Amino acid sequence: MKDFAVFWGCTIPARFPFIEKATRLVFDDLGAHIRELEGHTCCPEGVLVKANDEDAYYTVAARNLALVETAGLDILTPCNGCYSTFKETWSHLETDWRMKDKVNARLAREGLRYDGRLKITHFAEWLADDLGAPLLASKVKKSMWGMRIAVHYGCHLLRPSPAVNWDDPLHPTKVEELVAALGARVVDYPTKMQCCGGALDRVGEREGALAFARRKLVDLQRNEVDALVTVCPSCFQQFDLNQAALQRANEGIHVPVFYLSELIALAMDHTPEEIGLDMHRVSVQPFLDKWNDRQADRVRLASFFEVSLLDKCDNCRACKDDCPVCKVDPTFQPTEIIGDLVRGHLDDVLEDGQLWKCLECYTCQEMCHSRIGMAETFRKLKELAMAAGTGPESVSAAYKTFLDTGALGKPKESARKKLGLEPLPAGGGDALARLLDDDWEE
Repeated sequence: MKDFAVFWGCTIPARFPFIEKATRLVFDDLGAHIRELEGHTCCPEGVLVKANDEDAYYTVAARNLALVETAGLDILTPCNGCYSTFKETWSHLETDWRMKDKVNARLAREGLRYDGRLKITHFAEWLADDLGAPLLASKVKKSMWGMRIAVHYGCHLLRPSPAVNWDDPLHPTKVEELVAALGARVVDYPTKMQCCGGALDRVGEREGALAFARRKLVDLQRNEVDALVTVCPSCFQQFDLNQAALQRANEGIHVPVFYLSELIALAMDHTPEEIGLDMHRVSVQPFLDKWNDRQADRVRLASFFEVSLLDKCDNCRACKDDCPVCKVDPTFQPTEIIGDLVRGHLDDVLEDGQLWKCLECYTCQEMCHSRIGMAETFRKLKELAMAAGTGPESVSAAYKTFLDTGALGKPKESARKKLGLEPLPAGGGDALARLLDDDWEE
């Protein structure tokens, strides 16, 4: 679906024009042709309208959809609330023909009719199902590699499932796949499926709304995320604006929050200034600073290792209990060392010394279903440690002996003679020295 009517809703244009800007940029970059129709109103919002008059709720929603049907288009919205309203209206009017007739009798006053033949799509749904994560990945110009990002779906993108019917309502994965396509590490966390609680603000329950925000933000901070990404402007409001309120109360919380299109626009190399990220209430500068640092980390790692294999190894960790050294020395955790590399701590790994406990026995490689293993990574780490001067003195001394003599020890001639063994032929230490001396001249 590349040609459709976009329904911005009330919240995005009124409060978060920077989300609109980023979404428009993504539409352009992905080749979408959007239409903006005259006459749209609030979707309407469920809590405030449906609680007063259910008939008005379905009539107004059907009117918005009828305008799109009249134009011969499908509809896409970047708002969970609008998406839920439209999907619920579509589902309800499909099964309640009396209500549908009543709604159409009202719409006839404006020369409109609602048939329910249009497709209703959320922005995230369009990205995941119509375009696909692989296509999104192909458009990335500046990878989010090394960034730890958590996802918040919001209730109305997934539920009620009979009406919405997109992704698993309790264990969704599709937005995570989109974030992973940008190159980021998706972080799971206990309160992932908890409601944002923002609707409590609408009914005068301010403290309850703050408590919901606090609980999730503390959980995210405990899991060391670099940012939270939402796909709902109301959820964004809860975690950005209400987090700012918690910060003003001197609560030690700081989790940068992005709407999905903002993150995508950044990965497509649009600048923070172009998107308007300075309009967020909670500063995203720590995220941007770390992201720039991680770009440098990746370049440095890539000069020594195949970074994609390190990522794959770190994401898997299936062999973490197979290393024979771990069974004897629990302080040696090779998978954690791989993780440290991916997190940009190469110098710390080289200085720590734990890497020398790798026996290079290749057990991990033989048991690796991807045939990667960690032995070659550790061999390279040992080489880098020696070059940095952080390796064991015993290794330096042995190498010096090797260079001097071409061997790591002298034969015990007395023992050999006792066993009736002839003296060994002369060694090739001198030849080895000439071979390895780049400055040697005949």
